[in-house]
Amino acid sequence: MTVAATRSENSGDPGAVTEERTRRGVPNPRIPLPPVSVPTVLLFIGGAMVWAGATWLVLNDAASPWVTIPLHALVTFTMFTVLHESTHHAAGRLTWVNELLGRLAMPFVASYGSFPLVRYIHLEHHRNTNEDAHTDPDAWTAHGPWWQLPLRWLTIDFWYSRFYVARQRTRPPSERIETAAVVALSLAAFAWLTATGHGWELLMVYLIPQRVGLAVLAWWFDWLPHHDLGAQRQNRFGATRVRVGLEWLMTPIMLCQNYHLVHHLHPAIPFYRYLRAWNDNRDAYLARDVPIATAWGRELTSSEYREWRQLTGSFDEEPPLPRQPREPSRFHSLRVAEVRPLCEGAVTVTFDVPERLRETFGFTPGQHIVIRAEVDGEEVRRAYSICSTPDSGELRIAIKHQLGGAFSTFATTELAAGDVLEVLPPDGVFTLTPEPGRSGRYVALAAGSGITPILSILTATLLNEPNSKATLLYINTSGAGTMFAAELGALAARLAGRLHVVHYRTDERDPDLRTPRIEKPFDTVGEALAISHERYQRGRLDGTRLRALLQARLHPAKVDDWFLCGPRDLVDMARRTLADKDVPDENVHFELFQGALPVRPSRHPGPVLTVTAGGKTAEIPATVGETVLSAALRHGVDAPYACVGGACGTCRATVVRGSARMDVHYALGDDEIAAGRILTCRAVATSPELTVDYDR
Repeated sequence: MTVAATRSENSGDPGAVTEERTRRGVPNPRIPLPPVSVPTVLLFIGGAMVWAGATWLVLNDAASPWVTIPLHALVTFTMFTVLHESTHHAAGRLTWVNELLGRLAMPFVASYGSFPLVRYIHLEHHRNTNEDAHTDPDAWTAHGPWWQLPLRWLTIDFWYSRFYVARQRTRPPSERIETAAVVALSLAAFAWLTATGHGWELLMVYLIPQRVGLAVLAWWFDWLPHHDLGAQRQNRFGATRVRVGLEWLMTPIMLCQNYHLVHHLHPAIPFYRYLRAWNDNRDAYLARDVPIATAWGRELTSSEYREWRQLTGSFDEEPPLPRQPREPSRFHSLRVAEVRPLCEGAVTVTFDVPERLRETFGFTPGQHIVIRAEVDGEEVRRAYSICSTPDSGELRIAIKHQLGGAFSTFATTELAAGDVLEVLPPDGVFTLTPEPGRSGRYVALAAGSGITPILSILTATLLNEPNSKATLLYINTSGAGTMFAAELGALAARLAGRLHVVHYRTDERDPDLRTPRIEKPFDTVGEALAISHERYQRGRLDGTRLRALLQARLHPAKVDDWFLCGPRDLVDMARRTLADKDVPDENVHFELFQGALPVRPSRHPGPVLTVTAGGKTAEIPATVGETVLSAALRHGVDAPYACVGGACGTCRATVVRGSARMDVHYALGDDEIAAGRILTCRAVATSPELTVDYDR
């Protein structure tokens, strides 16, 4: 995970610093989900036709069971893929399509089970992949001695039944009622067919082929991808494998499940897009050393896979270029062009960026800048999100007054056009780069001043992606203190339905919550039929409200990316709720107000630090428990920093020699930590000598 600071006051001021975490190194395939997945529908239709034909052969004694049983077993396998797609809402963006296809396919797989039951059990497998069989139901297929495995594959549905019965009291009543009804109807049908002398046909058409089909499914969907691998909680990239080689054969007969890893990392991608996702993001997967096996089961390392692919001629590629050292950031003097009131207690500040610095201060929507200023004789540094868009040609931020905030008080009461501030170039990874050809669906959740990066992201994206849509859930106390209320209303009207804004107001006296009276009849038919793209709700957005949205028009399968920016409790609630709905981590980008509290060192002598910054190297005696940044600043090193809470990432450096630990590392991803990057504001040396370089 990585983090970026955006708006605000320092750790000494309440509500000051923000952090953003997004899973760097985890690819986001951005493969759009169509309203209806045509290949999935065609697979269902084809399976139904094969079943009807094979059943006709049995009933008319026109073919041997050696022909019809494999045909009916094939139907069980193909219909499971339809069922599987529907459980992940991958059969299309339309919820009713998934619900319908899932229920229609279910009888071909196991008529005595309900679609909600299978959906629950399968999602438990995704949540707890490769745990014990009492936690991950699919682990039944891989645990136990080798001679038991075929028997386990043949009885996977019996284990599912036991797994569900043990938990059925915790399940929703509607699910239990539907399951009980399906079980009763199925058993009644079996009993009636047997009593009327059709037991043989029942065996030939359904029971025997279904048992064969389930065994193949348990083998191919569960055992082959997961056996002998660790639990997902230890390494989600190591919980399942891809099986390469003979793709011309394996991919169609396994219905793309030879790339099962892609499915576990991105469950909402349709099955026929797994190979595309793998090819588009192969380097990111290989950087994580994902499990790879050949069609015949030989395990490959990432380097062996690359070498094997080169030898087989499947692709011709250059190795990735080594990462270039970053140039050390330095402050630039920028003149304030305008300070404009925004709302109650907030202003926007626009900077005059000279032509020679235009490239330096180019930014991606969602990034932030760090400001250095002297207030009441003391140096302060604050990070603020850029609320303008790159296309506007402006560098503009919004500052809201925080009680006791040194810089926010100065900015909202004294800062004026013509003043000069020291500013670092834009930074941060809480971003979305617009792509004109993309048809994205985005949801943003913002509270208070969390709207600043969100505004830049939504405006730039929707204006540059004419086929994309977004929903903004915006929480404030009242309209008087709502930042960018007018801009959002104008943007929603301009986009004519592609941006839907839902305001949540916690002050029930807010005028926007009152239903307006119609003073006169509508003047025109158009006015009468006009649809407002802004709505107002009383109270907070809590977990109950968010879950209701996720079950309806904001169903996770309909959304490509989620952007969350607000206080910790709100963002944590949203993240937990999205995780419960199996939204992949790489699709959720978020910022939190305020980083960690400052580290308090002791006064006892500690390790020796060697710090390089701006091309200069200094040797510094640190105290026990003192952070690298604190020691560097105390010694006069001009080290970059802003939040000192591990949130903004401004103080990143590389460990050259020695070791250090961080209590938090919001702004770093796992790949950066593995490469030796640290946040010096949270890093404490754990070796007698530590050498770090800010310039790398």
